[in-house]
Amino acid sequence: MDVALRAKGITARLALVLSTAAMALASGSAVPGEEEEEPPPEDEERVSSQALLILVTLLIAALLTSYYLQRWRIRVVHETVLSIFAGMVVGLVLRFSTGSYIKRMVTFDHTVFFNMLLPPIILNCGYNLQKTAVARNMTAVLLFAFVGTVISAVVIGVLVQVYSLTGIESIGFTLLDSLILGTILSATDPVTILAVFEQLRVDPKLFSIIFGETVFNDAVAIVLFATLSTLRASGQEFGLHALPAMAWSFMVVFGASLAVGVALGVVMALLCKHLRLYEYPSIEASLALLLPYQAYLFSNAVELSGIVSLLFCAATVRQYAYKSLSVRSQRATRYLFHLLSGLAENFVFIYLGISLFTSTESEFRPVFVVYVMVATCISRYAAIFPLSRGLNAVFKYRHPNAPSSAQPVTHEEQTMLFWAGLRGAVAVALASEVSGPRGALLRTTVLCVVVLSVGIFGGTTPQVVHLLGIRTGVAQPDSSDEDESDDDGTGVIDLRTGATQLPVSRDDTPTRLASPWSEPGLSWVSRIKSSFRSMDRSLINDFDRHYVRPLLTRQSRLPQRRVYSRRRSASNGSNHSGNLDQVAPAQSPWSSFDPDEVSYGNWASGTSDGGSPSRGRSQRPLLAREGAD
Repeated sequence: MDVALRAKGITARLALVLSTAAMALASGSAVPGEEEEEPPPEDEERVSSQALLILVTLLIAALLTSYYLQRWRIRVVHETVLSIFAGMVVGLVLRFSTGSYIKRMVTFDHTVFFNMLLPPIILNCGYNLQKTAVARNMTAVLLFAFVGTVISAVVIGVLVQVYSLTGIESIGFTLLDSLILGTILSATDPVTILAVFEQLRVDPKLFSIIFGETVFNDAVAIVLFATLSTLRASGQEFGLHALPAMAWSFMVVFGASLAVGVALGVVMALLCKHLRLYEYPSIEASLALLLPYQAYLFSNAVELSGIVSLLFCAATVRQYAYKSLSVRSQRATRYLFHLLSGLAENFVFIYLGISLFTSTESEFRPVFVVYVMVATCISRYAAIFPLSRGLNAVFKYRHPNAPSSAQPVTHEEQTMLFWAGLRGAVAVALASEVSGPRGALLRTTVLCVVVLSVGIFGGTTPQVVHLLGIRTGVAQPDSSDEDESDDDGTGVIDLRTGATQLPVSRDDTPTRLASPWSEPGLSWVSRIKSSFRSMDRSLINDFDRHYVRPLLTRQSRLPQRRVYSRRRSASNGSNHSGNLDQVAPAQSPWSSFDPDEVSYGNWASGTSDGGSPSRGRSQRPLLAREGAD
């Protein structure tokens, strides 16, 4: 009870402070309801500064609210919900106290979202992709992301078309308009759910399924929306005859976008391998940021899916280029991407809350909004529970003696997947691109559904997690500090030399598995089944370790760990004699490396500025003798 009252008090104080600040900033503006012309050039900077000041003030308040929620361990309400409602309060004040120009400055702009706010979020998701956990549940992830998204879009489209045919509120949607609305609302929002899961540290299996499903779901929804929008722009009506062309267009766009992302990720890996970028960590980290962003912009420029290219480019950079980066660049990229993603996520929710009341073109139909909200819940149910039961049935057929807890998706996880299907900023941004006589109604409806879903589902996620009895407080996979260990099987760090030692098996040659096509007496069906069974994760990992990584990754690195030197006597500076227990850790030269003072060639030869011997050369014979000992 005390926690709930404290949360309500925070919300009330935050709304009061923000509304007062917005009214003070808006003083002296146009009279409410009066049309205002654009300010002259000399006043445009002042007005834009006022608009940015409102947004930055709200962002600072959101960050401080997040601090107190985590400090006081308040689980009743999440920071994203407070950010949306704080934006709604300020947007309501701005609607009745300022002119039209400043309201346009703070209203949601889909170009700003797609070009500035969405890339950091997707970049952080791809760069920190839990590849091991997601790969283990890849069947469920791909099933929900691809088939589930299509089911959700079709169910919403059919239900909206039924509502349009009844004539209630005279919305006048065609079948293609209804399917476009269904495609828009099939894009789920991973921000709120994943943020709550990270704080609660839920079961890694559930976290990986929801993480993979939401990330790929946005990409699939955007490609489907682009396909239907192209069909609408050409003036064609939707029918069964258009399905093959739509399916082919979807596969081409998705495949080409994936190829662009992987190609630029490989380029980044080759640059890090063959160039001495580690001597200039700032340039190295900047390229790790800009190459994925270039993939995103290139795909959007040629009418592909930028989100798909960015996601796979970031994952490729993390898989192959990360090990070739210097320690400074590794830490900088991880923390920088996480920082930019967090700021963008908070800014997006503030943006949505303000836009609910500052949007100039709006057409509100309350009954239609409630109906679409219910249709969205029905579509989410149809996309989760039937697919989960089918997946569990296949698992039960293949493993009849397995317990129910070993199913791919348990009933509790199905319920949590249903609850995690709230809608977010991607849907609002897609709706902003819809034009036509019913464009205003569609945009207003989508915005209202997003705010309702975030407030209802996002605000109650912690309570649902506890009611379902889902495990919390569990360490997430791939969460270990990669500066201290290599947990991906590529090698271990020698603390004396700093070099990466690749794992050596009993046989240095790559593992070769017997091909089912060379075995006599097998039918074609048996050969195909055996081929698929042999393509397990171990085979893929062996191929990646023996062929792909040696091609794209530097096999030895600069010393990045502690280097051991014998203690020197304080009196005469002579070495102590003895065993390795007398060896003391000394700081690696790379830990204090400055590219302006020393180059890698000088460091390796043991000299720095002026040709003076460095610490590295004096230790070389010591390390050699220690290895001999």
